Amino acid sequence: MTFNKKIIAAFLIFVLVPIIVLGYISNRISTNILQKNISSQTVQTLKMLDRNMMASITEVNHFSDYIIASGDVQSFLTSSKEESIYDLYSKEQAIAGVMYANAEIHQFALYNTLEEKVYQSNNRVSQEENLFSQQLLQEMKKVKGEPVWQSPSAVVSHPFQQNTALFFTHGRVVNDIDTLDPLGYMVLLIRLDLFDQVFEQDSSSISTELLINKEGEILYALDDQWIGKKLAVESLQQVQSGETGYLLEQWNGEKQLITYMPSQLNLAGNEDVWLVSLRPWALLSNDITYIRNTTLGLALLALLAAIFFNFFYLRKTAGFVQALQDSMKQVEKGDLSVRMKTYNLKELNRLSLRFNQMVQRLGQLIVQIKKEEEKSRTAEFKILQQQINPHFLYNTLESINALAAMSGQKEISKMTINLGRLLRISINGDYEVPVQREVSHVISYLEIQKIRFDDSFSYELDIDESLSHKRVLKLILQPLVENILTHAFEEQENGLISISGKCVDDKGYFQIRDNGKGISEANLVKILQKREDFEEKGHGLRNVHERLQLYYGKSYGMIICSSEQGTIIQLSFPVSRGERANA
Repeated sequence: MTFNKKIIAAFLIFVLVPIIVLGYISNRISTNILQKNISSQTVQTLKMLDRNMMASITEVNHFSDYIIASGDVQSFLTSSKEESIYDLYSKEQAIAGVMYANAEIHQFALYNTLEEKVYQSNNRVSQEENLFSQQLLQEMKKVKGEPVWQSPSAVVSHPFQQNTALFFTHGRVVNDIDTLDPLGYMVLLIRLDLFDQVFEQDSSSISTELLINKEGEILYALDDQWIGKKLAVESLQQVQSGETGYLLEQWNGEKQLITYMPSQLNLAGNEDVWLVSLRPWALLSNDITYIRNTTLGLALLALLAAIFFNFFYLRKTAGFVQALQDSMKQVEKGDLSVRMKTYNLKELNRLSLRFNQMVQRLGQLIVQIKKEEEKSRTAEFKILQQQINPHFLYNTLESINALAAMSGQKEISKMTINLGRLLRISINGDYEVPVQREVSHVISYLEIQKIRFDDSFSYELDIDESLSHKRVLKLILQPLVENILTHAFEEQENGLISISGKCVDDKGYFQIRDNGKGISEANLVKILQKREDFEEKGHGLRNVHERLQLYYGKSYGMIICSSEQGTIIQLSFPVSRGERANA
């Protein structure tokens, strides 16, 4: 991906995506708040509807209390068949007069204890037709005189329904007011106007209020076409949870905000009844739609801004970066004549100028460094010319050795030979030497020191053959042996220095032991911490450790263990650099 595309992608990710995410989150939060607020208001409306329904039910119940307690109804149910037609007609007229007092009552009927109809207010219906279902009858017997209500959906095939009209059914047992013995049954058909007036008064124009049972069957609706049908929503179980709440659900081909609450109404066969309010979400969410459209508009503006920004600024910036990258590659190849062009944008032109100045200055510094290097090589050559020729020094030592041998001075001869060997490895310009040469160098040093200290110490060697031809940093053993002879033995006789070497995997190890007085813990800490007050005694040890780490890396170096019985020093170095023949 080019730099230009990366910048555009970054702009879209860090500007456009946050706008979309913010819009989505705002839409979700606004939707939830709107649903909660509207549902909270709707719950209050449903509670008011429930109270008004119960008030209407209570009013009818009080009216039916008056009817069943009236003397006309009581005497009519206790009348014998031998009673005169005139008396029966008078009682029927009295009962009919009572019915006219309540306009919601469409039909009135009385049954005796044998469930035989003895009176009905609508004579156009056959006397043999039953006005109530067995379910209603069983419920009336169960409550023994308390009013029982049945929803319109339960009596859709009622013989008293005219012109497909629907009614609530109200029934109760008529008991003797003196003995409380059952005299028969009273059944009232109540017009839907009883609830229609309540729902029309308290319902808004965009909402639909329903009464449903636990099966989801609609028991009552202001629009009676829904009575007896199912409230077909996927979350019906949540509606029937017994709690007050709300949800967003599809119904009747439209998304609806459904608010629900349990009702106090108790109907025969439907002890659990819920009040449900449905409101079209499309009409409620106009503000939410505005927020969504605003977010999409902002996202589109951001996209247009990105295109504009890319055309007028990013393309030039990306072109500058690409040109700068190409120029730097040419500089890396050693071409210091490259120069960048000028740009219209002040910032880019300033960077271009700084680059050109930097390359120009770099060229000047390289010329200056070459001149200084040439001067340095000339001075070094003059110094080398003034140094003693090593071959002259070796030849002189050979002459001294020959004279000592001729004079019978074996010790002088031996020291001269070993000194020559020491000088050869010291003067050698290589940093590394074979292990066997490094060991030979320390042996020469020990032999000279044995003569100097009159054989007051001895040494022993144990170097693995596998390590002999590996290469190692030179002059790492002699400083350690020198430190032992200087500080470990002092007045001690029979000192012993043991030098061993081995190869483990890709590492080589030297271990130098002595039986001297050891290094105190305090002095050992000073050596390891590079303390200035221990510079003189720890210089040789620290010098070897630092040279090993500088040359091979931090994973190699020196480890010291010391006690009153002596000191053990271990050196580690890599052996994977290959082998070279001893020169």
